[in-house]
Amino acid sequence: MEIVLIRHGQPEWMVNDVYQQNPNLSVLGHKQAELSSTVFEPESMNELWVSPLNRAQQTHQPFVDKNIAKEIFVFDWLQEMEDEEEISLYGKSTDEIMAFFEKRNTQSFEEWTEGPHGVYMKTYRENIISNLEKELKQRGIVCTDDTYDRQYTISDNSPEKLMIISHAGTMSVLLSYFLNMDHYAWTWRKFLPRHTGHTRLRSTSISGGHFFRLKEFNNVSFIESDEEQTY
Repeated sequence: MEIVLIRHGQPEWMVNDVYQQNPNLSVLGHKQAELSSTVFEPESMNELWVSPLNRAQQTHQPFVDKNIAKEIFVFDWLQEMEDEEEISLYGKSTDEIMAFFEKRNTQSFEEWTEGPHGVYMKTYRENIISNLEKELKQRGIVCTDDTYDRQYTISDNSPEKLMIISHAGTMSVLLSYFLNMDHYAWTWRKFLPRHTGHTRLRSTSISGGHFFRLKEFNNVSFIESDEEQTY
């Protein structure tokens, strides 16, 4: 089984120097999404899962236009993280936003973990994983052991290829889960995929089960200009 994770294109976070809650893609973001979709053949994915937020839906549209997936599912639980501090930023200016994130990103690991963002991330992660496991189980993909690695049974009727278009925070949870890695409040900063980059996981049979290995990370080779390869 192959899972392709794609982050949305570049959003237009600031409109008239006002921070947007559910931004649309920028002009560049639309271009990134179009280029990202050209890598895949029609009906090459059995299923495509996508977040309902504007930036994910607009990234997803070129994939719809090219009929990349046989089935499409919109899941609310794929939405980006949004703690109370982040919600309070909407409507503020560029300077205020920059000051907030500069302060957050220079705090200690203990402050990350014990602060509002760290506490929120635990619930955020649990919600994604519980819904993910439910959807996988319905498709015959069940985790049976995570002592050494996260091992699965995969039925013959399971989708061979699954694409998920979501967000940096969501992807940090998905990657940590499938690769059986610890997840922290700052893990999304550690992975931080480029906009519309391709990350691929592929299952391998071992010890009577299957585990997922990382085959490709953050591939944006379809975007030739370095200036258009954004985070």
